[in-house]
Amino acid sequence: MQWHFEERDGTGVLHLSGFLGDHVTHRFEGAVGWACSRCAGAIVVDMSALVGWSREGEAAIMDAAGLLAAHRAPLAVCGLGDRHAPLLLAGDALALVRVYPDLDSALAAVAAR
Repeated sequence: MQWHFEERDGTGVLHLSGFLGDHVTHRFEGAVGWACSRCAGAIVVDMSALVGWSREGEAAIMDAAGLLAAHRAPLAVCGLGDRHAPLLLAGDALALVRVYPDLDSALAAVAAR
């Protein structure tokens, strides 16, 4: 898994690529920490360039959402497409994670908050 961070009008965007599996969850957690230290606003995780993720990778996103919820607006995720993401789309998760079809939708929704 690779990541790239950018800030767009006060919103942090964490672009992920590759595969988010259990062997790289520590790298994802570090990326989220790095993004939070550089952006005071909401964080959007763009998953559109990921080829996939494991259950552990998806759980790492939920863990990050829980940590961010204690300090700022809920985490936003975009770019899932038709891929299976049961943890992100379950009832409890929707309280912590906002899911959008693409980055533009996520950024517009976060800006409207």
